[in-house]
Amino acid sequence: MNAKKKTKTKVEAKAEVEEKPKAKPGEELEGQIRAAEEEAKNHYDKLLRVMAEFENFKKRMEREKTEHLQYSNEKVLADMLPVLDDFDRILEHIPKDHSEDVDNLAHGMELVRKNMLSALAKHGLHEVEALGSPFDPNVHEAVSTAAADDAESNTVIEVHRKGYLLGDRLLRAAMVTVSK
Repeated sequence: MNAKKKTKTKVEAKAEVEEKPKAKPGEELEGQIRAAEEEAKNHYDKLLRVMAEFENFKKRMEREKTEHLQYSNEKVLADMLPVLDDFDRILEHIPKDHSEDVDNLAHGMELVRKNMLSALAKHGLHEVEALGSPFDPNVHEAVSTAAADDAESNTVIEVHRKGYLLGDRLLRAAMVTVSK
């Protein structure tokens, strides 16, 4: 009888499971579909974010690569600036009344200076506009001020050392005298 009771219990348990109200097959599938759609939407949103991040990464790497290439010669170009200064000083100190030989030498030095500037310009180097322009502390370094009747106040009236830009980056500020 004991065995019969166990069997009865299994049958009863089976009957109880079958008696529980089941969800309609359509409702259950709809719930699964909604859950799958929500999960797909979440995955799609993640995909869009990852794609946007990747595009930003590519743009940033391209910008950094361009900057690196543009400014990689910065130290070499900065080391060349004293040579340009020397050319300028030599050409400034050639006497007005000089011989033809000195004139030929000065002309040759001027050509070498122009060629050097041209070669450096190919790498993005160019002079800071100074003489006669308004004083700009971003590109000019004022070493003195002076009264000037023919210049407006705060105007560069003398350049002591030329300034240079590498692309849009200041390589060396121009040393100038500014009018009062």
